[in-house]
Amino acid sequence: MKTYSKNTFKTHCDALQQQHAIISNIHSQFGYPPFWKRANHFESLCKTILEQQVSLASARSSYEKLNQFCETITPIRLSTLTEVEYRNCGVTKQKARYLTLLAERVLQQPDFFNSLKKMNNESAKEMLMSLKGIGHWTANVYILIALNRMDIYPDFDVALINSIAYEIFDGKKIDNETAKNYIAQFSPYKSIACLYFYHAYTVRRNVMFIP
Repeated sequence: MKTYSKNTFKTHCDALQQQHAIISNIHSQFGYPPFWKRANHFESLCKTILEQQVSLASARSSYEKLNQFCETITPIRLSTLTEVEYRNCGVTKQKARYLTLLAERVLQQPDFFNSLKKMNNESAKEMLMSLKGIGHWTANVYILIALNRMDIYPDFDVALINSIAYEIFDGKKIDNETAKNYIAQFSPYKSIACLYFYHAYTVRRNVMFIP
């Protein structure tokens, strides 16, 4: 299970630049991508769930309201919230259900996140997707940012797909499989390549992602 860390991140970026002209080109325009890191714990997965299919600003707002209301986002606290309390924090009924089920699962399985860390990518993804409301995107983004695994492609990520379309396909619309097949060439450094494309997108769009 290859991972990257803050200490090794730029070394991997440099290696990828030397191997691939497109990464070198993106780097020359935008510099190193930021090192995105979330702790491998309950609150980080909650944050990733809140980011599903909404803007980063909207997800951040819901997270901040929820965090303020709960004081601390913990499995015990979220498991007791009502649908109305979630809604007052800007959390939809569907995501409230997902968060509650996640809280209940972690209460039943306290070593959930320690177990994830010890698993290979596929097993970790399978364990995450066993939770209701967690699909390919949420699982892969969590494995990328919280576990910092080296060879991840976050399926169905609109920002990533749009960035690849802009940088590689002259802005023509592409689907997830096209983007995924393109990123495959960067294995075993797919995560680093994806972070470069995310970086290009956020700079071009003036979007800020706060892990």
